[in-house]
Amino acid sequence: MSSGERVLVIGKKRITDYLVEVAVAFQEAAVVVLKGEGKFISKAVDLYNAIMSRMKESVELVDVSIGSTSSGGRVKPYIAIKIKRK
Repeated sequence: MSSGERVLVIGKKRITDYLVEVAVAFQEAAVVVLKGEGKFISKAVDLYNAIMSRMKESVELVDVSIGSTSSGGRVKPYIAIKIKRK
């Protein structure tokens, strides 16, 4: 992870709270990664859609990666959505 990249792990907060966090993250870094794990994958996608509807032309999708990690003998799926300001 480079210094120009910030990862936001999506959890139980409301989408509007994460919108504020994304705005702050863009002030600190050029690239923001929205990472949703397990049941929060859909919330990460919802957050991306909310960002795109509000910021439209000023944000660009860089990459989307999906995968899984093992933790404590269980497999946990994740999605990582990388966005940057234009």
